[in-house]
Amino acid sequence: MKQRYCLLLALLSILIFMMTTTLVCAEDIVKGHVEVGISGMDVDDNPARVNEYVETSDEDNPNVNPALDLGFDYYGDDVSADIDIDYKSSNSHDMSFGADIKRVIRFRLDYQKMQHWKDHETLDQMGATARDDLGGSQPNVTTDKIYADLIGKTGNPAAKIGGTNLIDPATNALAYDPEEAWEQEINNDYIVTREELKSAVDLAIPDLPNIVFHAGLRIETREGMEQAIGLSKCGGCHVSASGKDIDERTEEYTMGATGKFGMFTVDYEYMTRDFTEQANNPSRFYVKAAPDGSMPKVSSLLYSGDKFEYAKTPDSEKDSHRIKARADFSSQTSVSGSYVHSSVKSSKTDEPGIFELDHKTLESKYDGYHAKLATAFGEVRFSIRGGYYEIDGPDYSVTYDKRATNSSHTMDTTQEYESAESRKVTEVGIDAIYRLARATTLRLGYEFEEVKRDEEEFGETKTHTLKAAIKTRFNKSLSGRVSYEYQNIDDPFVAHNATGIAQGNPDYYDSNSGLAALDAAQFQNSNGNNQWVYYWNSVYPSRGFDATNQPDAVHEAKLSTTWAPRANMAATLYVRGRYEENDDVHYEQKTIVPGASLWFAPTDKLNLTASYMYNYQDTENRACVGWYHG
Repeated sequence: MKQRYCLLLALLSILIFMMTTTLVCAEDIVKGHVEVGISGMDVDDNPARVNEYVETSDEDNPNVNPALDLGFDYYGDDVSADIDIDYKSSNSHDMSFGADIKRVIRFRLDYQKMQHWKDHETLDQMGATARDDLGGSQPNVTTDKIYADLIGKTGNPAAKIGGTNLIDPATNALAYDPEEAWEQEINNDYIVTREELKSAVDLAIPDLPNIVFHAGLRIETREGMEQAIGLSKCGGCHVSASGKDIDERTEEYTMGATGKFGMFTVDYEYMTRDFTEQANNPSRFYVKAAPDGSMPKVSSLLYSGDKFEYAKTPDSEKDSHRIKARADFSSQTSVSGSYVHSSVKSSKTDEPGIFELDHKTLESKYDGYHAKLATAFGEVRFSIRGGYYEIDGPDYSVTYDKRATNSSHTMDTTQEYESAESRKVTEVGIDAIYRLARATTLRLGYEFEEVKRDEEEFGETKTHTLKAAIKTRFNKSLSGRVSYEYQNIDDPFVAHNATGIAQGNPDYYDSNSGLAALDAAQFQNSNGNNQWVYYWNSVYPSRGFDATNQPDAVHEAKLSTTWAPRANMAATLYVRGRYEENDDVHYEQKTIVPGASLWFAPTDKLNLTASYMYNYQDTENRACVGWYHG
């Protein structure tokens, strides 16, 4: 059925293009513009951090690329059409075509291509301490580079770190060359090319003057490579990265109608979407927890020396229904509301003999309700809005087959999981606009959001937002706008007691630091155990610091002014300042973004534009070095 939709829209596109071409032959109004230029970029340091969305070139050397902006507009008695092309490089351009035929059929086709340069984690910060290494000199969290350096220094391919090595038990030789793997991965450029084709058709049948029918499609592809990081544990935590091929395709189809009946307007849309990943999954070698068998870590998901696929992206299907209604009681008073229901199903795979899922298809559901009232009281325009939505994520269980043979401690064979995305969200907002003078308006606003997550460990977040803005025109040539926004966030997304351990003898550590001093040796006789130290009896209870990358207070101010001494000349100056903080985790961020733009039109057919923007950002945060003991 979806293939029929695609063929129908393609056929309709061809017919509209043929009709438009025929009708354009009449001598009507034709307008167009052409802009030609060049663009260049010189990247210093990491290109992924300064050239994330590539608009010129994916090279990290100085380069210059041609740029073209072409537009064409046609207006006739029975038909109108427009074509726009914005070309920046062979991998970054936009094209669109639209047509309106006798106001019966409206059609738009858009195509976009761009590149996304993804970040590259070097894993250089890895290398935390071993369980009995209180001095902190021996890395027990290892990478391919650490293994390669160790093998190179010792000349022993079977060299162990934390009791583990990269020897494949099946061949009694190296499972792979860690130096070769590390060098190959570190040289990868993680770039994903995204292409999107969108088409929309509106049909107004003369015999049904109050109803307009809609149909559309969207096809998106992503091709390239992303970084995939994997971990194996427990005797020695081995972290490695590799390139993951990306070959994704999303197909989306919509259909619906809009009806206007007096003061009421009703809109309905149905959407169905399919997502598929067509590339092969990456695989990695998972080291055995203890090759000599002295430490049976059957609680680990993957623990035996072998290769397994990882970083899998599941195929998924989404269906949604959306209905919106609006009632216009007068030119100043209206009420609107909407309801959205959607469901997403994704296909999962398990590893029989290692772990098994009770459901191979996981489903998430979304239900959202929103409403808004807009009216006026004298000189004040006023609006109040509210919304509530609920996300019901998948609940499932995983059976770990090997846990049944656990000899070191008792763990449930079947583990129940509740989705971290499940939550209930309430939103309320109030806005008011008041004209202080003939050319001056004041805007005030307040927003409240409460997020209640089903998983208790993630807590509840409440956000209060206050907004104020003044816009004025000083005279015919000078205008300005200033705004301020403050956010107070109660309990942002935080991992409580997630980090903060002072390693060493408690008698020699500064207790005023707030850290819990941990001496691993004192836990070796815990609960009758005289050999091993476990996370749950030593590390977990000793963590005392919260961890988050979210602020609990935000201040943001914006200022802009425009001077237009002539009808064909204008200059704009602007600045944005933002300050974020979270004292609980010693987080502080300052951002200042000033800029200027100039516009000049010496003739009706020539426009010149120049702009400059400077971005300064300073972030201070407490760093944490991992402490692991296998």
